[in-house]
Amino acid sequence: MSENAISEEPIGNRVVTGLSKIGLALKAQAWKGASQQGLTPTQGQVLALLAQRGEQRLGEVAQSLGITPATASDAVKALAAKGLVVKARGPGDARAVSLA
Repeated sequence: MSENAISEEPIGNRVVTGLSKIGLALKAQAWKGASQQGLTPTQGQVLALLAQRGEQRLGEVAQSLGITPATASDAVKALAAKGLVVKARGPGDARAVSLA
């Protein structure tokens, strides 16, 4: 693509393309870093979220990470088995799972 063709492309498209490339690079880095620690990227994201925000409900974790509750549940189950996350029933609602 010539320099003129790039400059003629709408700025919004160029921003989206740039952000997509950054996202792919960060995802690749997350996979590499997480696998070195014996974690999946999703598990790493869950741990980072809990470290940043403190105790969260499972639904909050799923929503914050943009993943399904089932995916969040699987990641938390694996983290709990590794002793990295503590699950407890939420206060006032026995159906809610609180994570720390």
